[in-house]
Amino acid sequence: MCTVGGPMADIKMKKLKTKKYRCLDCDNEFKGIGRRVVCPSCQSDNVEEV
Repeated sequence: MCTVGGPMADIKMKKLKTKKYRCLDCDNEFKGIGRRVVCPSCQSDNVEEV
């Protein structure tokens, strides 16, 4: 079960096909999945795929 705005539970990120992203606002690099990826550090949606 997932919670809104919180960490995902019961999902192994290594088994999902994630992509690497970089936030253009705070320069954070992270892995994400989905159509609307948001930076976990600053919550910006101004991201690019690395």
